Amino acid sequence: MPEDLVEQLPRALLEVSFLLGAAVLISLITRKIHIQLTVVLAVAGLLASEMGANLAVSELLSGEGFKELLINLFLPILIFEAALGLSTREFMRNLLAISALASAALVISALIVGASLTAFLGVPIFAALLFGVLISATDPVAVVAIFRELGVPRRLLTLVEGESLLNDGVAIVLYNILAVAAVTGALSAGAGAVDFVVVVAGGILTGAIVGTLAVLLLPLLDRLAAAAMSIAVAYGSFVFAEAILHASGVMAAVAAGITVGGLLESRAQHAARDLLHELWESLGYMANALLFLFIGLALDFQLIRDNLAAIGLGIAAVLISRPLGVIPVVLTLERLARIPRVGNRNSAVVIWGGLRGGVALALALALPLELGDLRDQFIAMTGGVVLATLLINATTISFVVHALGLDKPSRKDEYLEALARMVGVRSARERLADLNFSDELVTAHLDVAEADARDQLARTRLTAQEQVDVLELRGLHIQRESYQNLSDAGLLPPIATRTLMQEIDDEIEEVSAGGLRVDEARRACLPWYARLHRWTLGKLPPPLGEDLDEVGYIEICARRLASHNAADELELFKSLPNVEVANVDIAKGLFAHWEEMASQTLENLGISEKLDERVLRRRQAKALSRIAIVEALQQMVSAGVLAQQVADEAAERVSAEVQQAGE
Repeated sequence: MPEDLVEQLPRALLEVSFLLGAAVLISLITRKIHIQLTVVLAVAGLLASEMGANLAVSELLSGEGFKELLINLFLPILIFEAALGLSTREFMRNLLAISALASAALVISALIVGASLTAFLGVPIFAALLFGVLISATDPVAVVAIFRELGVPRRLLTLVEGESLLNDGVAIVLYNILAVAAVTGALSAGAGAVDFVVVVAGGILTGAIVGTLAVLLLPLLDRLAAAAMSIAVAYGSFVFAEAILHASGVMAAVAAGITVGGLLESRAQHAARDLLHELWESLGYMANALLFLFIGLALDFQLIRDNLAAIGLGIAAVLISRPLGVIPVVLTLERLARIPRVGNRNSAVVIWGGLRGGVALALALALPLELGDLRDQFIAMTGGVVLATLLINATTISFVVHALGLDKPSRKDEYLEALARMVGVRSARERLADLNFSDELVTAHLDVAEADARDQLARTRLTAQEQVDVLELRGLHIQRESYQNLSDAGLLPPIATRTLMQEIDDEIEEVSAGGLRVDEARRACLPWYARLHRWTLGKLPPPLGEDLDEVGYIEICARRLASHNAADELELFKSLPNVEVANVDIAKGLFAHWEEMASQTLENLGISEKLDERVLRRRQAKALSRIAIVEALQQMVSAGVLAQQVADEAAERVSAEVQQAGE
C-alpha cells in the first residue's frame, strides 16, 4: 500500500464517518418533507464539492479510483442485498422479461444514444456506442424505495429491480468490450459476442455454485456464523468471478444472492433469517447513503457548465431511447413468447423509473485517457444525465404511480385490511381483560378504531364469492405461517418447507386469479430449479441431504396440521360484523376438506418397509422436546438466572438423555 495512502487513511475514515453521520441527519429531514434521501445526498455532495471542501476521500473519487471503489466495495453489497430481498419465485417467473429488458432493451437504448451522438456531435461510432452502453445502466434505488412505500404490485417491483440487477452486469461487460474498440478503432462482432456470453455465463455459474454451497451449510450455522457466511458469499462470489475467472462479478453476486434468498426461508432458522435481513438492509442503507454522497463529490460542476449543450443532447437521447427500448421488447415478448401481459401502466413506470446512478458515473470516470477531450465530455454528459434523472424522475415517480392508479388497493385488500383491524382491536381488548387492566380513554379509542373498521367493511361491498376469496386467502396465509413455525421448530426438514411454501404460494396466486383448484392443488408443481434442488438433497447423505420417503410423510402431516389451524382460525371470523356466516363456512369447508384428504392419505400409507410411522413420530417428538428444552433454558439466561455456559451444558445433557430414546 502506498505510503501516502497509509498516511491519509485515518483522515479518510474520519471523513467517511462524518459523511455517514451527516446522511443519517439528512434522512431525518427528508422523512419529514417526503423527498428521497438519495436525491438530497447527491445534491449535498455536489454542493460540498462546489464549496471547496478539501476531503482526503476525494482523491479516491477521481478517475479510475471511483470505479474501483464502486465495483470492489459498494457493488457486492448493493447487488447482493437487492438480490437477497427479491422474491425468487417472482424473479424466475419473470426471468424472460427481466433478461430481455436488461439486454435487448439496453442494446437498443445504447444504439439510439450512440447514433444521436454520432449524428449531432460527430463522435466516432465506437466511442458513441461506448457512451450509449455506460449511460444505459439503470440504478433505480430511489424508485424502488418509493415503490415499497406505496405498495405497488409485486410484479412491477420485480421487473424494475430485476432489470437493474442484470443490466449493470450486461453494461459493464459491453463497456469493457467497447472501451477497447473505441481506442483501437476495431471490433470483431463474433469475438465480442463470444466474450459476452462466456463472461456473463461464467459469472452466473460461479454465483450459483457459491450460493448453493453456502445454503447447504446454513442448517449447521448459528445466526452469527450465518451472517458472516453471507458477507463471505457476497464478496467471495463477486471477487472470485471478477478477478480470478475474469467473469462478471455482478452476475455472480446476483446469482449468489438469488440462490441464498430463495432457499433462506427453508434452510435457515428464524433467528438467522431475521439477522440476515436486518444486516443486509443496514449494509444496503449505508452503502447507498455513502455512494450518493460520493456521486455528488465526484461530479465536476464546472465541467458540467462547460458542456451544457452536449448534456442537453444526452438527456434528450436517454429520455427518448428508454421507451424505444422498453416498449418493443415488451410487446415482442407478449406476442411471441406469450409471457403474462406487462400492461401499459407497468411499462410506463418501468420507463420512467430508469434512473442513472453510480454505475454509469463510475464507468464514465474510468474511460480510457486515449479518448482525449471526448473523455471529459462524456464525464460531463454522464454527470448531467445522472443529476437530471435524480432530480426529475426520482422526485416525480410517486406522482406517476399515483396517476396510473398502481398504488390503489383493491376492494378485497380494503376488506381484508378492515378485518385485520377488527381482529387487532379484539386482541387488544382480550389482552387488557387477561391482565385485569382497563383505562377509559384507551377503551374509548379502541371503540373508535372498531367503529372505523366497521364503517370500512360496510363501505366495501363485496360479492359472496369475493368474500369467500378473501377468507380463503386468510386461511392460506395461516397455513403458510404454520409451515414456517414448524420449520423454525425443527419439525420440518428444509426440503419439505420449500415444497410446502411453493405449494401454498401457488394456491395464493390461484385465489388472486380467481381459479383455485381444490384437490389438484394439494401437491406443488415445482419449477425445474426446485425439482433439481429436491433431487440433489435426496442424493446427499445426512445431515446435508434428506430421505425423500420420510419427507413425503412429514409433508402430509404438515398439510393436515396447517389445514386444521386454518379452519379453526376462520371460525373466529363468524363473530365479526359484516361477515356472512355462510361465506365463512364455505371457506372453512375447503380447509376441512384438505385436512380430511391428508388424514385419508396417512391412513392409506400405513406402515411400509420404507416408512415406519412410529419411528417418524418418535423423531418429531424428540426434536420438539429438544427445542422446548433449549427455549426454556434460554429464557432463564435472558432473565439472568443462568449463565450461558451453564444453560448450554444443561441443554446438552437433557437433550442427550432424550436422544437415547432410540428409533
